[in-house]
Amino acid sequence: MGKFPGNKLKGKEKYQHLYHYTSFDSFVRIWCTQSLKLGVIAGVNDIQERYKPIMISNMHQIPLGKAFHEIRQSYKQLSFTMDFDSYMKGSMSPMMWGYYADKSNGVCIELDYSKLKFPKNAIKGPIKYVKYLKRNIDLPTDLSTIQDIRKFLKRNAKEIFLTKQSSWAGENEYRVVCSDLDFLDIKGAISAVYLTSYDSLECKMVEHLLAQTEIPVKFLHYNSSPTGKFAIPILTDTQSYREQLEAAASNPDNALLKIDRQAEAHLRTHQNDESASLLKSKYKL
Repeated sequence: MGKFPGNKLKGKEKYQHLYHYTSFDSFVRIWCTQSLKLGVIAGVNDIQERYKPIMISNMHQIPLGKAFHEIRQSYKQLSFTMDFDSYMKGSMSPMMWGYYADKSNGVCIELDYSKLKFPKNAIKGPIKYVKYLKRNIDLPTDLSTIQDIRKFLKRNAKEIFLTKQSSWAGENEYRVVCSDLDFLDIKGAISAVYLTSYDSLECKMVEHLLAQTEIPVKFLHYNSSPTGKFAIPILTDTQSYREQLEAAASNPDNALLKIDRQAEAHLRTHQNDESASLLKSKYKL
């Protein structure tokens, strides 16, 4: 996984892999169809993106303004997370797990960017985060037709579709926007699947779905830093980790397991007496 802390990534290094957070149920549909559904702009969770006010110079442009809103709303979009640095993968964000993966009970899909099949007319790229967004989109006075509006949208795509207020910067988003695409084909592009548990039913079902592939299934957890002062996120193979724990639990010579069971028994013996000491000085090994 590399050395912690990681080094800063530049340019395309940030999105050699892209990450899509979702619920377990949605993952099953994604896996079965090998596609990701683009969402309508009106359904996004950013109130500054749902509707963008425009500024017109005269009343003659009012119909043009209405057409602008309708055409912009016809675009659909798909959001991914990029790698944060050379160590922090896009699948390691607690915030993204909480917001977009069913409160951390869902799945994060890793995709190989080079294997994704984007339409030629797709607007795509990393989101630019700015402290303040412009209040209005100024429509030039030389626009008069629907064709003019479509050209204006393409010329100003980065500002209109790929710019967000900086309070969203933690999403580290890469976005795909298209007016004539409902599903993005991801066949052959999934390079890993992540969860936050190694023994949940969802985890075992993901392993079953991917059993005939070489796609790794891993889970996010934390180890202590070398100094012991903070937690470092790590990704570990779910099945190997589970088998390792099961082997340790069935080992009659496992001293840690004996200590844990005796400590549990000591707690249960005294849990109804709040004045009793829970300190246990001796263990039988």
